[in-house]
Amino acid sequence: MLDHSCRNWLSRLIKFVVHSRAAAIGLVGTLSLLVGILFVLVRIPQPGVHDEFSYLLAADTFLEGRLTNPSHSFWQHFETIHVIHEPTYSSKYQPGQGLLLALGTRLTGYPIAGSVLGTALASAAVCWMLGGWLPNRWALVGGLFVALNHSIILHWTLSYWGGALPMIGGALMFGALPRLLRDPRAFEAVLLAGGAIILAATRPYEGFLVGIQVAITLAWQLFFLQRFPLRITLSKTVLPAAAVLAVGLAGVANYNDAVTGSPFVLPYSVHGATYGYSPLFLWQSIPAVPSYRHEAIRVYQTVWEIQDYLRQSTMAGFLGAKAEGFWNLGVFYLGLPLAVSLFTLPWLLKDRRLRYAWTGTMVFLLAELAVPWMYPHYYAAIAPLLLLLVVEGLRYLRAGSRSYPWADWTVPILLGCQATLLVFMYIQYSQWQPSGARWERARLVDQLNATPAKDLVFVRYSSGHDPNSEWVYNRAEIDTAEIVWAREMGPEADRRLVDYFSDRKVWLLEADAPVLELVPCQVPYPYAATD
Repeated sequence: MLDHSCRNWLSRLIKFVVHSRAAAIGLVGTLSLLVGILFVLVRIPQPGVHDEFSYLLAADTFLEGRLTNPSHSFWQHFETIHVIHEPTYSSKYQPGQGLLLALGTRLTGYPIAGSVLGTALASAAVCWMLGGWLPNRWALVGGLFVALNHSIILHWTLSYWGGALPMIGGALMFGALPRLLRDPRAFEAVLLAGGAIILAATRPYEGFLVGIQVAITLAWQLFFLQRFPLRITLSKTVLPAAAVLAVGLAGVANYNDAVTGSPFVLPYSVHGATYGYSPLFLWQSIPAVPSYRHEAIRVYQTVWEIQDYLRQSTMAGFLGAKAEGFWNLGVFYLGLPLAVSLFTLPWLLKDRRLRYAWTGTMVFLLAELAVPWMYPHYYAAIAPLLLLLVVEGLRYLRAGSRSYPWADWTVPILLGCQATLLVFMYIQYSQWQPSGARWERARLVDQLNATPAKDLVFVRYSSGHDPNSEWVYNRAEIDTAEIVWAREMGPEADRRLVDYFSDRKVWLLEADAPVLELVPCQVPYPYAATD
C-alpha cells in the first residue's frame, strides 16, 4: 500500500495532468512513444506489404539526398508493384511517409523509428485537437484511447505503410478550427496550414475533403458573418496560413516535378497510367488492359487489385462491402468505446455544439464511398473528428451518473479494457515465432550480407504465384546496393544483366518452392527462363 505522502504526491500529479493541457499532451505522446519502443524492442518488424517497400524506397531516396532516382538502364528487370521506373525511378506515393521513415533512420539507424515517432505524435495531436472542443480532462481521455489502441499499434507503429501522418494532419486542422473561431492567432493558423500540407503530402484526396470543409467553415464565419474585424482576420489567420500553404504546396509541387516532370502530375497518376487497371473511383469504367512485361504484376493489377471494384458493381455487393468496411473501421479505431458511446446517440444528434462534427464526418464518409477500398489509413484524417463524437458521448454517460451510478465508472473501465487488450497483445507478440515470406526474405538477406561479395538474385515465380508475395524490391541506388533483386526475362536479357553486374555473385531464387533456398548460378547463363 502507498503511504500518505506517496498518495498526496500521486494525487497532485494527477490533478496537474488533468488541468494542464501541455502536461496532458506530453503524457499521451510519451505513453504512445514508450509503448511503441517496448514492442519494437521485442523484434524489429520486417516489411512485407507492397506499400511498405514502396515507402522504404522513398525513404532510401531521401537519405541519398535526392527527391527521386534516374531510371536504370535495365529497369525492366526491376519492375515491381507500387513503384514507377519512368520518367524516374521512384515510389508512386506522395513523400510524407517516406520522409518520416527517413527521419527515423537518420535518428536511430532504423526506419521503424519513424513509425513509432509518428504514432506518438498522432496521439499527442489528437489530444491537442480535442482540447479545442472539450475540457482538458476529456481531451486527455481521447488521447489515451489513441495511445492505447492496439489496432493502431499493430498496423501503424509496427509497420512501414503509415496512417499516423494523415491523422496528425486532420487533428491539426480540426484542432485549429475552433480555436481560430474563438480567438484568432497566427500560431493556430500556421498549425492549420501545416495540417493541410501534411495531408497533401500523404493522402491528397482525403486532404481535399477535409481542407474544403474547413476552408468553407472559416470563410463563412470570418468573412460572411464577420466574426472579427477584417484587419484581425487577415493578419491573424489568412496571411500566416497563406504563407505556410504557399511554401508547403510549392514543396509538394517541386517533388511532383522532380518525379514526373510536371508539378501538377502526381507519381500516383504516372503509375496508374502505366500499370493501373482498377479504377480509383466506383463511377469510373474499367480501362483497356495495359501491356505488362511480367505475369506477377499483371495478375496483381488485373485480378487482385480490381476485386473490390468488381464486388461493388452491384447494389447488393456495394452495400455489403461498405457495411463490412465500416464495421472494420469502427473496430480498428475505437472498438468498445465506440459501441458504448452509441447508447448516447439520440442526445448527440440533438446537441447543436456537435453539428459541425456530425456534418464534417458525414460529408467525408459519403465522399469516401466512391473509393473501392476501405483501408483504415484512408480514414485517418477524419478519425479525430469521429473520436470527438465518441468522447462527447462518454461525457453524456458521465453526466448521467447521478441517475445511473454505474456510468461514473464507464471511462475508467474502458481505459482499463484498452490497456488490458494492449498487454495481452504485447504478450502474444513477445511469444510469437516469426514466420512467412517477409521473415524468409529477411533470413535470406542476412545470409547474403554475411558474405563479402555483392549479389544479384534472379527471382523465378511459378504459374500459380501469389502476387501479394513479392520479392523484387531494390534500394534507391541499385548499382551500389549489396543485393540486387531482378526478374527473369529470358536467357538473352538475363545474360546482359549478368554482364552488367559482372562483379557480383549470381543466384536463383525459386520463390514458390516448398523450401526457399538461394541456388548459385554460373556464367554462362545455365537455366531456362520461364514464362
